[in-house]
Amino acid sequence: MKFFKICILISLLFTPSLIYANPSLTILSYSYFSDEDADSRSGEQYYNFFQPILNTYFDTVLTRTNHARLIKRLSTNEAVCSFNLIKTKARNKQLVFSQIPTYMHQQRKLFGFKNTLKDLPTKVSISKLLNNKHTFAIVSSTSYQQLDVIFSDYRTQVAKITGANSFAQLSQLLIHKRVDMIIDYENTMKMNLTDTQFSQLESRDISEYPEFINGYFACSKTSEGKKAIALIDNYMKTPAAYDFLKQTHHNSTSPEVAERMMAIYKTTFNIAQHK
Repeated sequence: MKFFKICILISLLFTPSLIYANPSLTILSYSYFSDEDADSRSGEQYYNFFQPILNTYFDTVLTRTNHARLIKRLSTNEAVCSFNLIKTKARNKQLVFSQIPTYMHQQRKLFGFKNTLKDLPTKVSISKLLNNKHTFAIVSSTSYQQLDVIFSDYRTQVAKITGANSFAQLSQLLIHKRVDMIIDYENTMKMNLTDTQFSQLESRDISEYPEFINGYFACSKTSEGKKAIALIDNYMKTPAAYDFLKQTHHNSTSPEVAERMMAIYKTTFNIAQHK
């Protein structure tokens, strides 16, 4: 009997810690570059920014995965989130997104060998290029926004890449002349190619695209995901968020472009600055 009472006492002592344990939340960072260190630094930078506010409610952990698996996991009932994710109609149905972008991407560009692009204007229509029988490669797990419908109409001319390191594979398909052209971010191309390889290429702006595209914090449609989004939405309105975004965008693009991006954050999303 005495032993039974001791067991009850021990259970009562430990029960509160179990009741008040924080729920777990996994933050997914996707492998984008062929340089794993660059991926790791980028993921840790954002994770360290979000961690203080998320840890007021969650026990968080950062996990790196490829882009296709990241999208798949976000579409399940698992308590997971990610950042800098572009919205699409399909993703809006499957995921929950923050109100304010966590990153403003410069638009992807058209890349091809100099000889291939030499007679093209500075801004080109992808629809017209496909109509002229040019071949492309795309990453199947990502969205090309306004171009998704166009690519679906020219399936025999568009190679789809799946699996790990798909963005690195994309540039390799072009550099080995398996396709005429690809669409990618300039900084990604530079990371995935040598200087000599990149110097053989040229790029063109794409007429179907606006100047910038927003990337958002995104979570699975779970109670944990919705709570995380609520925390992020409040955090993104603070001067600390403005300072982080300003530094991040100035580090990733030219001062002129970064200032245009920050002007959008101020006027469109009303992020507070230090007084």
